[in-house]
Amino acid sequence: MSRFTDFRVQTPVKTLPSVLPPIDWSSIGAQAPAPVTLDYKGPDAPLPAADIVMFTWTDAEWSAMDHVFLHGSVQGQSESTTLIHRWLLFSKSAPSGPSQGGKLWGYYQLVGIQGSGGKKHRVLLMKSDSHLAHPPWIKGLEGMVKAVIADAQPKQIYSIGTAGGASVSQRLGDVSITNSGTLQLKVKDNTPSGLSGKTFTSNWFPDLSLIPKAKKLFFPLSKIATQAGLESVLDSAKKSKHADAKELAPFSLADLLNAAIDPANLGSPKAVDFKGTPLLTTDYYYIAAADSNYAALEMDDAAVGYAAAQAQTDFVFVRNISDTLVPAETPGHQPIPPGAREAWSSAVYDAYGLHTSFNGALAAWATIAAS
Repeated sequence: MSRFTDFRVQTPVKTLPSVLPPIDWSSIGAQAPAPVTLDYKGPDAPLPAADIVMFTWTDAEWSAMDHVFLHGSVQGQSESTTLIHRWLLFSKSAPSGPSQGGKLWGYYQLVGIQGSGGKKHRVLLMKSDSHLAHPPWIKGLEGMVKAVIADAQPKQIYSIGTAGGASVSQRLGDVSITNSGTLQLKVKDNTPSGLSGKTFTSNWFPDLSLIPKAKKLFFPLSKIATQAGLESVLDSAKKSKHADAKELAPFSLADLLNAAIDPANLGSPKAVDFKGTPLLTTDYYYIAAADSNYAALEMDDAAVGYAAAQAQTDFVFVRNISDTLVPAETPGHQPIPPGAREAWSSAVYDAYGLHTSFNGALAAWATIAAS
């Protein structure tokens, strides 16, 4: 599993509330987001009005979103809940997606978030089934964003979720917040758009004043990404059915370990202000081998920003580092082939993407609650 493959509802998605810590909102003087009851009239009905629409994408991200914004304050809950049954399907005027799924667009819920200024913000949470790197490609993603904006009429669009680290300073579980994204397209169905190489930047940026409080609730990845934990992840990856598992076989954890995923560096996840610094959006799975100047590496946001800008709507991207930079060579200068790097990156995402997404969802909450 990776950010590239974990993209559509293929079976009922379950979240385990006991896996993520319960959220004690009172410990930071905050109120939990409050679900808004809706008179749901089916997948072809219009969406409710909202001040903010927040998209997320993968199953790991969806589970974390559900936990932070809907069920995270429940103490002692241990049974899994099926998100596909709790969330509401929206597919009004949507095309069909890939063969393993039905019609696009996705699933939603509405919550109220109490702002510091006294206003309660209506936030439409949406698990998107439209993806830049999968059919119907950028046209489908653009169509989804515009369809949601047309119904909900939000002031801002958020895209949150997992991302690859763009430098070794971006540690597993960190969060990057930016209002800018650059598109890099290779898929033949996307390149005719003429958008490859273009950067889209919103004039708006959220208030980050509550981020220090939210960080007190972040999950330190050092709790699970221990030396033993990483050894276990690597061992499982070598035994997996991943296409590149054989290429990973010759390498030890010492060969793959760097500052971005060293357990000694994972005890205090940070949320970083990257205002004006683009993240890189690709339509293929891209893993950094050396430091770059991007805010993060992911697979949807710049296209979301383009579509939002076309609809004259502000946007921001809140991305958690779920798979870190993977070096191109070992400390002893032995080259690590691309397949081995991808297999390791995918294994790290699969093991830790849910917990890193928890941090990202909390950071997104903080930027809304501050206003």
